[in-house]
Amino acid sequence: VGPAPDDPLPGASLIVIQDGRTIYRRDFGSYVGIAPQAPVASASKWLSALVIQRLVEQGRMHWDDTVADYFGTGYSNPDPVKGAITLGQLMSHTSGIGVVDNACLAYAHRNMALDDCAKSILGAPLAWTPGTIFAYGPNSMQVAGAMAQRATGQSWAKLVASELTTPLRMTRTNYGINPNGKPFANPIVSGGARSTLRDYANVVQMIVQGGVFDGAAYLSPESIAEMQLDQTHGLPKDVDSDPYPDAFGYGYGEWRHAVDCNGAATRISSTGAFGTSPWVDYDHGIAAVFLAYKQNLPTGVSDDLTQLWDLVDDALGGPTGCSH
Repeated sequence: VGPAPDDPLPGASLIVIQDGRTIYRRDFGSYVGIAPQAPVASASKWLSALVIQRLVEQGRMHWDDTVADYFGTGYSNPDPVKGAITLGQLMSHTSGIGVVDNACLAYAHRNMALDDCAKSILGAPLAWTPGTIFAYGPNSMQVAGAMAQRATGQSWAKLVASELTTPLRMTRTNYGINPNGKPFANPIVSGGARSTLRDYANVVQMIVQGGVFDGAAYLSPESIAEMQLDQTHGLPKDVDSDPYPDAFGYGYGEWRHAVDCNGAATRISSTGAFGTSPWVDYDHGIAAVFLAYKQNLPTGVSDDLTQLWDLVDDALGGPTGCSH
């Protein structure tokens, strides 16, 4: 699977890791050998969910923490229904918060306070009753990021450093730097990360290894499994915002593309709109990343990437057991 000659994608890279060993690594297009840092769009969601899961495992947050636990009635237009929204709902797109980008997510507002952006989102009317619709969008995770800041007293950038990039040796991953060389105060939690092929490969390698990276425990196997459970619980979907209608639900920051006979996820991903696709395939112990070096790709890229996953799977023998 690759771009047509007139496709605007100038370059991409692919790495496939199996049993802790790189079995395929190739660059395509004009960036061969350069491996630049690239915006990964919604592939950021997996990274952000890992930051939150680490805080949950440490007991500093809980998935059933509510908006009211952190914001009380201090946001505009206080509403007990909004106050009952949980951290888990925010990170699984079941919070009832609308999917149209709040104005505070615009680039011009990257240096406002993340807390203020969250209050703006919470001040808007809910689109649905919390816990009744799966609606994939950016706003809810912004609120979760602000809750993490309030829980720890640390900025999102510092949490990313302590809970993600330092332990996983991701030296070239961040959520944006302003012209003064400082991290954005209002990073886009759901889609603002920039990373490299090697950095994100460390993430998926850790996941396929059950939470272990470089011989040390990053997360417990139970935490990894918790993130991969279907947190949508069969809810109806907002079809206009759903890029993967055939997925077997959504966990915390990750799609469930295939499951085994018991409903456990066997293929998971967090593909972004710009074409970057990290995925894990448990059937063959695969951890892989396709990193695209382009923004605003044409529609249909998700279908191309699904074909890419299948090609890699077929090259390694096809599906095993009763995964589907």
